Parts: sequence; C-alpha cells; structure tokens
Amino acid sequence: MSTLLKGAALAMCAGITCAQAAENNDWHFNIGAMYEIENVEGQGEDMDGLAEPSIYFNAANGPWRIAIAYYQEGPVDYSAGKRGTWFDRPELEVHYQFLESDNFSFGLTGGFRNYGYHYVNEDADTANMQRWKVAPDWDVKLTDDLRFSGWFAMYQFVNDLNTTGYSDSRVETETGLNYTFNETVGLTVNYYLERGFNIDESRNNGEFSTQEIRAYLPISLGNTTLTPYTRLGLDRWSNWDWSDDPEREGHDFNRLGLLYAYDFQNGLSMSLEYAYEWEDHDEGERDRFHYAGVGVNYAF
Repeated sequence: MSTLLKGAALAMCAGITCAQAAENNDWHFNIGAMYEIENVEGQGEDMDGLAEPSIYFNAANGPWRIAIAYYQEGPVDYSAGKRGTWFDRPELEVHYQFLESDNFSFGLTGGFRNYGYHYVNEDADTANMQRWKVAPDWDVKLTDDLRFSGWFAMYQFVNDLNTTGYSDSRVETETGLNYTFNETVGLTVNYYLERGFNIDESRNNGEFSTQEIRAYLPISLGNTTLTPYTRLGLDRWSNWDWSDDPEREGHDFNRLGLLYAYDFQNGLSMSLEYAYEWEDHDEGERDRFHYAGVGVNYAF
C-alpha cells in the first residue's frame, strides 16, 4: 500500500530534521507510528480490506539521515476478526544530501527491506524475500515561486519470487512542479510511475505498470495544514494472475483525498487522511475503495 500519508509524513519529518541537523551540525530524531486501512465496497458478508500498521525512527546529522521502519501489510476479515496472508517488512534506509541550497538540492538514498511472508491455510509456512533500493532525489528553483522536484527509485527483488508472485525488478518515481501562491496556499502537480518488470527473460510473474497525475493543494492555517489531493489514472495494467492467465489486465482508476496535519509546536505532530478511489477493470468488474490513515510523530 503506497500512500500519501506515509510519503508526506515521513518526508516532511525527515526533511525538517535534515535541515535542522545541517544548520546545527548535531543529531535530531523523529519517532512515529501510523495505521492505514483500505476497505472495498460490496464486500458486505466478510468486510474484506487491507490493513497496514507501521512504526519508524529517523536520525539526522548534517547531510546524513538514517531511517528505520517496520511495516505489516495484509488482508483482514473484519467480520471474523482475523487476518489472512500478510507481509512483515523491516526496512533500513540511509540518505546523503550531496548538495543543498535555495537554488538546487540533490540527495541519494540507499535502502534494504525484508519481506517475511506469512501464509494462512496454505502448505507453505513462510517465504522470505528481500528488496534493495537506490533512489536519487532533487529540487530545482525555476523562479521565486516555482520549483521542480522529485525522486526516482530503482528496486531489485531477490529470493522466493515465484512464491510471493513478485517480479525481480521495479522502478518508481514521482516528479513535477511546485508553485507557491502565498504563505498560505501552494499547488503541486506531479507525474507518478510505478513499473514492475523482470530482467530474467524466462520469468513474467508480477509484472505491472501504473501511471498517474497526482495533484496536491496544501493550505497552511497556523498550526494546521489541509491538503486536498487527487490521483488521476493515466494507465494501469497487471498480470499478477500469470499462473492462471498470462494476459495483462487493464484498469481504469481515480482517487480523491484529504490529508489533515496538526503541529502542536512542542515536537509532537499528527495527521489524519481519508480518500475514496474508484476502479473499473477489463473484465467488467468495478471496485470502490475507502482509504483511511492516522499518524503521530515526535521530533526531538
């Protein structure tokens, strides 16, 4: 589950601590937790959905930032109060800020994530898969009010890929323009791409592509920030069911959401998010999703 809450909360907190650490040249820390759920309409009998609790810890000093996180992700049968198959995902990332100025900034992240895959009512007990990550990020001043920024992540997956159904490689990026109208209102319009593929030509499992336009309208009101946003689907296809049907399945999708963030001005901050997403599939099926997330962060 890739969400605005996670990206916004972690990036915002990490960015603040990086800036402070670079200025003071000492250690600054963030610790926090988030809980996210996604429910599918029309699943009234078992109330199926996805749940992802997570905790994280960031430490920054000068140009260096170290981030440790632990996620779980998997389907939940709310009516029975039980979970199905799920991932345990501990993760370590190290970020180095090579350049940082008002005109141009450039950084690089290296990371490792382990997927412990827990099966329920299946022959295999577990699977254990690893993901390696390299991701540059940038920010360029075009005018006093307009900036170009983004990131580009390259992933390599190894071990138990036939069991988990993942492809061996993936790229993911979000990049675009940020315009500041005044101290209260801004606008960000980004292009988003996530593409799973296989370097090994003998494999075709888990390949997919997602392309979106993502627009955010942050509104700062004292300690409160409200961010209405949308995700407009450009193209999405997948072949996750490659073992039964090797054909790629197309999807049409869009999302509307609102992120609420509050800074208590004592190191503590919190965020709430709600989004509604609708999908139409080649087979004629329709899915409607309700996403909700809550997060808390403490900086010291």
